[in-house]
Amino acid sequence: MVSNKPALILNLGEYSDKAIEVLEYKVTRNPLYLRSHVQRIYLYRKIKNGEALYGALLDLFIALNTKGFEIRQRLLFESKCCLDSHHFNVLYQRLGNGINAASVLPLSQYSRLSKGLIGTINLLINNHQATHEARDPQVEAHEYLEYGEVDEARNILEVAVLKEPWRKELHIDLLEIYKVSRDADNCDAMYRRLADKFIPDHHAWIQTAKHIHLATGDIDG
Repeated sequence: MVSNKPALILNLGEYSDKAIEVLEYKVTRNPLYLRSHVQRIYLYRKIKNGEALYGALLDLFIALNTKGFEIRQRLLFESKCCLDSHHFNVLYQRLGNGINAASVLPLSQYSRLSKGLIGTINLLINNHQATHEARDPQVEAHEYLEYGEVDEARNILEVAVLKEPWRKELHIDLLEIYKVSRDADNCDAMYRRLADKFIPDHHAWIQTAKHIHLATGDIDG
C-alpha cells in the first residue's frame, strides 16, 4: 500500500496495482503534491510500462507547467530508456514553455489531468506545420552554414539559444561558430545574456571564450 512515508521509490510487489490506483487518486485530488507524481513515475518505470510512464510524466508537466524545470528535466531524462522516442521528444520540446491541461499533445489514456484536447502524434505534427510552419532552428542554421552564410546561422542560433536555453545541441553549434570565426565579442555578449537562464554546460562556454581570446591574442579577455 502507499503510505505517507518519505520514500519515493516504492517496493510494493503484489500491491502495485492498488498503489497505482491510490497514486492516481492523489494526483487527481491534489495535482500540486509532487511526491505523488514522483512515486507514480518511479512505479511505472519500475514495472516498465512506457505508455503509463508517459501519462504520469505528462501529468507532472501539466501540474507544474513552466515551474520546476530541474525536476521535470531530471525525471524526463531518467525515464528516457522506458519511453517511446516520440513521447520523449514531445515532453523534451515542452521543457521550457511548459504544458497546460488544454495543450494539444499525443494521446495518453493514463493521464489524469489533461482535458481531452489531445491528439495523435500525426495530428500534432500536421497541425503544427499547417498553422505555424515553424522549423527547427538547428536545421535552418545548418542550411545557412552549407552556403557559407555564417552570420545568418549565428543569428538564428543566438535567438534559439535564448528561447530554448536547455537545448545543449544549440549551444554546441553556436559555440563552434564562435570558435571557428574567433568571434570573441559576440561570444562574451551572448554568455552575459544567458546569465539568468539555464545553461546545460557552463564549462563549454568558458573554455570556448578562453580559446578565442588566446587565439586572437586578447589574453586578458
